[in-house]
Amino acid sequence: MKKVFWSIGIVFLAFGVIFAVSGKADAATNDAQRFKTVGANKQLILVTTPGYKSNKAMIQTFERDSKGVWQRKALMYGYIGRDGFAKTMRETVVESPRGKFSIGTAFGRYNNPVTKMPYRKTSTRDVWVDDVKSKLYNSWQVLPVNNRWKSAEKLYQSAYNYAFVINYNALRKPGWGSAIFFHVSSSYTMGCTGTSQANVVKILKWLDPKKKPVIIQTPRTELSRY
Repeated sequence: MKKVFWSIGIVFLAFGVIFAVSGKADAATNDAQRFKTVGANKQLILVTTPGYKSNKAMIQTFERDSKGVWQRKALMYGYIGRDGFAKTMRETVVESPRGKFSIGTAFGRYNNPVTKMPYRKTSTRDVWVDDVKSKLYNSWQVLPVNNRWKSAEKLYQSAYNYAFVINYNALRKPGWGSAIFFHVSSSYTMGCTGTSQANVVKILKWLDPKKKPVIIQTPRTELSRY
């Protein structure tokens, strides 16, 4: 969402490390196992923060086993919007949307990293419209502008070396927020969710549209909503 702010602070370099989790998860401590809104899903990305104002996130991935039990597949750390999660998401805030969302197309500046998700390689002509007055608000478009919008996010940039769309504001309601992605980041974002490039690629390789993957983003205090 808009431009991505970058930081090279050594303190959080470790946040880019992904940790595989083996063995069966304990249902008593497994966040996904508690959820009641994911009955139709077999893959889940869970993004949590300690509270609304935190922009540092824990990211977990889960998948159902042959018995239908959620198993945690990975744990990593990353970031959300600069000002944390939004209680009321709008185009003007520097916050990330909370909720449960489906996952849209994957994309990037480089060739398909062997993801099963629909993948689109970007060029310098690709943008995501964030002009609230445009009929193309919150959609992927290709230059030239031809008076169709007054502002748009460039998709050919390092933050989007690899990324995927989080299907927030799928109805494209003007002003409710646009260009919400999961992408490469080493610091807080302007509304997206980010982690290291290695982590993004690993998630992309794991995602399978046949398993109806979803992403849940929330402060930990509100896990019971899902």
